[in-house]
Amino acid sequence: KKRKMKYIKYIFLIFIIILSVNKTSYALGKIVDYFLDNPNAWNDTKRITHSMPTKIVVKEGLEGLVFKLTDLTKGDGVALVFLETKKVEKFNSERFCDAGDNLIRGKNRIVSVITKNSGNRKKFHYKFILQRAINNIPIDIYNNGDAVLESKYDGSKPVEKMSDLSGIKLLEIEIR
Repeated sequence: KKRKMKYIKYIFLIFIIILSVNKTSYALGKIVDYFLDNPNAWNDTKRITHSMPTKIVVKEGLEGLVFKLTDLTKGDGVALVFLETKKVEKFNSERFCDAGDNLIRGKNRIVSVITKNSGNRKKFHYKFILQRAINNIPIDIYNNGDAVLESKYDGSKPVEKMSDLSGIKLLEIEIR
């Protein structure tokens, strides 16, 4: 059992590395499809990367709710995969994304994943803030202003969790 888990971790890591090396847009598009098409992807990713999703409760519905990408390593791309609505938002630069179009009332699972690496697999960073905006002015910022999804890897520190190396982060939002 322990040995099998070790092999699964290595296969997952190799899969991520292969995706970042060549035919980037095609291969990394496949990882987005993996999350959209495989009902076990969420649980498998939690188990393999030893990571738990950030959990947020949003009261007062979806209106004005946005994800704001505030940091992104130059040349990288990142995607938000909304599992309940089967939608994807791709980012190549810092910008807003209307969450109301991508979420439903109740529980939502969101995966963020690197879709394009600038060519340096040892360095990437992205950070999403969740906020409610009215007329493009932030009113509420969730998670105490901290990122709800953030992946940072600069190659200088030992990897503690595979999720740090993979660039995959998980988020659960309950919309009330």
